[in-house]
This record gives sequence, C-alpha cells and structure tokens, in this order.
Amino acid sequence: MSELNKREFPGGIFLATLFLLLSLFCSSRVEAQSIQPKVNAATYNWKPAQDVSTILLSQVQTLNQQMPGLTEGTPLYDNTLRRIAFFKSIVVEIGKGATVAESLDLSLTAAATLGFSKEASYTSKLALRALHTETRIMLTN
Repeated sequence: MSELNKREFPGGIFLATLFLLLSLFCSSRVEAQSIQPKVNAATYNWKPAQDVSTILLSQVQTLNQQMPGLTEGTPLYDNTLRRIAFFKSIVVEIGKGATVAESLDLSLTAAATLGFSKEASYTSKLALRALHTETRIMLTN
C-alpha cells in the first residue's frame, strides 16, 4: 500500500460525514433576525401616552446627570447611553402618533445602535429583550 493510500479517508466514512453535515444544514430552519419583540398591545394596561412621556423624560434627565461620572466605552457607559436612546426614541414615536406599545417596538433600533451611533448588531438580543421588558413593566399599570 502506498503512502498516498494510507492518508485517504475510507469512502464510507467520508460519505457518512458528508451526509451528516448536509442533513444538519438542510434541516435547520432559517429565520430572519429581528430585534423587535412585538408587544401585544391588548395584553397590557398601558399608562396614558402623556404620562409615559413624562416618566421617560424624567428617566433621561436622571441618566444624563450620571453620564459625566462614567468612563466612555465601558459597559456601564454603553448601557446608560442605550437607555437614554431608547427612552428618547419612545417619546419621539409617541409624539409622531404611535401608541405606547408600538413606540416600544419602533424604538428598539435606537437602543440597539446606542442612538444610531453604532451598528445594529452591536447590542445583544438578550440585552434588548431585558431593556424592552423592563421598560414595558415601567409603562404599564
């Protein structure tokens, strides 16, 4: 047996491996990546839009006061900036006529991009879901 033949994969193992890999790729579902949880508005008792705007602008003011004490580029700085961007965007969307539930969904892009200053993929989906849920709880009765 030559050196070349000793290094080759036996045909059966190669085909089995190829079949396994193809079945994994073909059987997995492909879903569009979405950062928007889509709130079911009817499920929750939302606070009035004017109250929501007041609450969020108060939160933004408090967070802005904390920003000078934070080191730029740290996770705490980015999370604070993310919250500010999210809250401001919700207020803007409400001002445009969106419901509170719609404004939460529409504003996630601003949170994901830290106020549109970074790529949308910058923020993990887990962090966005947590922020969305926390804000939803704050804005419901």
